[in-house]
Amino acid sequence: MCYFKDILIASKSKRIIFMAVSNIKKQQAKLEKLNDKIKQERKKIDQRLGHEIIKDAELDYSNLDQGTIKELASKFVTYINENSNDKQTNDYVTNQSNEQGTKFNQPQG
Repeated sequence: MCYFKDILIASKSKRIIFMAVSNIKKQQAKLEKLNDKIKQERKKIDQRLGHEIIKDAELDYSNLDQGTIKELASKFVTYINENSNDKQTNDYVTNQSNEQGTKFNQPQG
């Protein structure tokens, strides 16, 4: 009797393991599908951003070789970083002056 009980338990364990593996495979397939979707969306954004920059800068496609593209990308990144740093500096200065203004205006107690 104990032997059959062991077989039943082993059978149930195998079924549970099989179900767990099956669920993991399903989740993995969903994750791979989601990762593919993310890659596709990134590619779309890259293409749209590049297209908008080329269009707005009125660049001639015939003049855009790999070297020119890298040079323009580098200039664009430098411009973005400089403006981002300027904004952060301005925000910091504004916050500092606001904090000092509030400290100055607080009633003495």
